[in-house]
Amino acid sequence: MQTILGANGQIAEELTRELYRNYIKDIRLVSRNPKKIHETDQLFPANLMDAQATDKAVEGSEVAYLTVGLPTLYFAGRCSGQSTRSSDPPSG
Repeated sequence: MQTILGANGQIAEELTRELYRNYIKDIRLVSRNPKKIHETDQLFPANLMDAQATDKAVEGSEVAYLTVGLPTLYFAGRCSGQSTRSSDPPSG
């Protein structure tokens, strides 16, 4: 089993197709509203900002791919030296 976190984006979709075509058919797609690309895909709805949900999503996986995008403002604050409390979720 291989799991793709953030499964609705373009990179995740291409990764899913490549894995299915050349490597493995046992694929779990994880996002808030996952959509199947292949009939055999397993769907696992989860909010990846929830640590427990993310742990459950990758449970039993040999490999997990993180393809979720983070908001630009999240990186802009980190790169510019602005302090951001670790308890604050990224805005955007």
